[in-house]
Amino acid sequence: MKVKIDVKSLAWWYWFITLIAMVIGLTGIVEGFYVVILVSVIQFIHYMVSRGFTAFPTQVRFIYGIFVIIALFDPTRIFYWVLLIGTVMVTVFDRCFIARVLILMPWNKNAKLS
Repeated sequence: MKVKIDVKSLAWWYWFITLIAMVIGLTGIVEGFYVVILVSVIQFIHYMVSRGFTAFPTQVRFIYGIFVIIALFDPTRIFYWVLLIGTVMVTVFDRCFIARVLILMPWNKNAKLS
């Protein structure tokens, strides 16, 4: 896999801040998880306003946001560890498992996955 870090992209910064906050949360500072949720909600709203709810990037952010909220209620934090791996993949390699699954949905036939 090729490293794809795009510091000029706002989307990359969203994911990078999410990654840092998630690592902070996993070190025991629970407020890090609240920052993850906050950034996820902001990112979702940004994409929903700029591209619409049915746009493929908005769908990815919506599902991710739902997952981070669900993960907050997992006392083992295993779900956050799985999300951490995915967030590292998005931030460093621009690859997203959620996007890979969503692209297979029938309503996304015309969506292009880079």
